[in-house]
Amino acid sequence: MNLLKSNDPAPSRLYYKINRLFYRLWFRLVLIIVLLVVSILLSKKFLYKDIDLNAEIKFLSEESSAIYKDLTKLSITRILVKGAQESLKKEIITLIENAATEGFSALKAQALREKIEDIRKVKKAFVKFSTDGLVIVNVIERKEAVVFFNNDLYEVLDSNGVILFIKQNYEGLSTFPLLVGKDASKNINALLALVNEIGSYKSEVLYYEWVGERRWNIHMKSELVFKLPENDLNKGLNVMRMFLRETNKLSEAVVSVDLRNIDKPIIRFRKAPRVENIGKNIRRLAG
Repeated sequence: MNLLKSNDPAPSRLYYKINRLFYRLWFRLVLIIVLLVVSILLSKKFLYKDIDLNAEIKFLSEESSAIYKDLTKLSITRILVKGAQESLKKEIITLIENAATEGFSALKAQALREKIEDIRKVKKAFVKFSTDGLVIVNVIERKEAVVFFNNDLYEVLDSNGVILFIKQNYEGLSTFPLLVGKDASKNINALLALVNEIGSYKSEVLYYEWVGERRWNIHMKSELVFKLPENDLNKGLNVMRMFLRETNKLSEAVVSVDLRNIDKPIIRFRKAPRVENIGKNIRRLAG
């Protein structure tokens, strides 16, 4: 319902605000009430000459105020939240219930949507009201993707690098890749692609290190380190997978596999004990 029309391609801000009011149900109802009040006053003026106009205006003003007050008190009968886990669902329901006590303006769909999207775990929210007091909220929830070890704290991030929550220890977070290194949190998508390429060996990875803001080191739980190249990353990963597949227990004797120059890999072994030390240990054990 657009009661104001204009051919001006760029209407003023005031015109825009007034025009938008006509899209609000409550404004239309108030306008109808005002028109009815005026109509009643005019009809009484012509039909009844012995009328106390001031008293009638006061009476009608009180009546219209009461109607408007009841109109703006939207009662919430039920809140339905879709697309969110239980903990987030409870947080959203509490937020809406608190907003209902703040007054009519806080219950506008846009205002509620903005409040809900201020929650860290909410990526996008859609809010609808129904006439029977049902509030429907559809949520796109941010998902935990990686853990970033930063300043002795564990930051749980989504795939866009948004911090969802922070913990002081790694307990309960081992299902997510652990990431370290300067500005590493800016390369979440690259890390997730790397984890996907590693495939079944990702369960053997201790953490991923972003080195020199340009390349990756992969630290295995066996203390073996793969130094991947800045370029030819896929080729480096192929060599890494081949090494893990072919060497098996031999890899326990290896400290690192340097693939920065993919054409000349460098394998560094653990230092072997001196022969005389081995002899001493054997004699000690033999008694």
